[in-house]
Amino acid sequence: MSDKADSGNKISATLAALVAGAVAQQVVGLTWRAVRGTNPTTDEDSPLSEVLIFAAFSAAAVAVAHTWAAQKAKSRTAPSI
Repeated sequence: MSDKADSGNKISATLAALVAGAVAQQVVGLTWRAVRGTNPTTDEDSPLSEVLIFAAFSAAAVAVAHTWAAQKAKSRTAPSI
């Protein structure tokens, strides 16, 4: 594979991961508001338990989205033999 094609693959995988992460964050925010009835916590006075739950939920969603996007980008750009 040429260096130019390899660079294109890396760029497309990076862009896919960034978009997937942004979408995941929006989904997390919407889900949090639907379940909890409040906006995701950004206040320093929020209970630590709520902050930890939101952080874990958010990190898991973004990790899954990034992994999914990377796998899709890899399978889309992989040469067929």
